[in-house]
Amino acid sequence: MICFNCKKKFYVKRNFLSLFETKKYYICNTCRSSYPINFGYEEIPLENYGLSIVSIFKNTYKLNLDAYQKEISKIVEYFMRRYQDYFLVYLDSFKESDIQIECLSFLADTQKKSILLVCCELKK
Repeated sequence: MICFNCKKKFYVKRNFLSLFETKKYYICNTCRSSYPINFGYEEIPLENYGLSIVSIFKNTYKLNLDAYQKEISKIVEYFMRRYQDYFLVYLDSFKESDIQIECLSFLADTQKKSILLVCCELKK
């Protein structure tokens, strides 16, 4: 397989029981250990509701997010099931500014729900 991030070939070790299974891997072990998933959490009170921001990567890396598509989809699915009473917004990167927070406050008022923002990179 070819890593989506570094574009190098890598091989997945298989045993006799998993020899004929077709599993797709998008990232090699060296890139996975160099760019680990570390969650960051921040909560911002809005006028009537709340804004919870969950960032998947604490640090800002220069990487192809398609390499982590399997992990990101499982994370978003988990948050969709766990926080059903929240309005879920997913973004690749989010720059925290006053204008962005005002827009999210307006969105929370129109939806009449608190907002859970899941992003890969949080920029301040």
